[in-house]
Amino acid sequence: MASIKKNYSFKSKRNIWRLIPSESGYIVIEERDMDSKEVFFNCLNLYDGKVLFKNFQLEEKYWIGIEAVYKDIIFFHKFRKPDMPGHKVIYAFDILNRKLIWQNDDLTFLLAKVDKVYAYQTTFEGRQYFLLDYLTGEITSDLGSEFDEINKLREESMQNDFLFPRIFNQNEENSDTGNIFTRLLADRKISGSINWLKLNNYLMFNFHEVNSNGTFNNYFEVFDISKEKVILNEILNSNSTKLAFESFFIMNNLLFLMVEKTKLVVYKIMQ
Repeated sequence: MASIKKNYSFKSKRNIWRLIPSESGYIVIEERDMDSKEVFFNCLNLYDGKVLFKNFQLEEKYWIGIEAVYKDIIFFHKFRKPDMPGHKVIYAFDILNRKLIWQNDDLTFLLAKVDKVYAYQTTFEGRQYFLLDYLTGEITSDLGSEFDEINKLREESMQNDFLFPRIFNQNEENSDTGNIFTRLLADRKISGSINWLKLNNYLMFNFHEVNSNGTFNNYFEVFDISKEKVILNEILNSNSTKLAFESFFIMNNLLFLMVEKTKLVVYKIMQ
């Protein structure tokens, strides 16, 4: 029987900055404390929420980020300059053993695929590409400066099983989806756009409603098209002074909701 049931949740004292679910069955949660300038990392089992580790920090406490999660390894990077997007250095962290297993200070991560890490070094002529063993960091091949094949692999690696909402277009106002929104939201004082996606018989969407004091509540709802009723209603942000989207997405049969920037709630979608 089709249903959506709460699977698990994760609550933080700090703002959740990024969520990185992986095909290998983990979800890594990056938290940032903007006052103390510190970043913390947590890792859960993607499907049941079991905590593998919490509040992990590297030696660099803030200017650090995640490149990817591949199999049982998290790949971290430093930033070339504070407040700048360029990356440098590769750290490989073993999730199961909870330790750094290798580090390369000279190369920059591109992608991980087929037990290899693709990385590069900037030269005067451009970039020099290399293949590394993902478990040891040992350079196994010098790929030269050829980028086309690596770019193709990178595009392939970005294709995944994620579903992200899109903005409702007024041109779709007379569509089946538009008619549902008209019925459900006719009496609501909505500000901004409606973000939505459709999965089988479920129409999922979030929107902002204006409160009497001028703040916003960010609502997430799931409408069961076959039953003609709302089966899930959550407030993602209450009394917010700004509109905040990018609050939900789907991977495989899991629905991920971000609540008040500090809580992750995961639902299981059963068809």
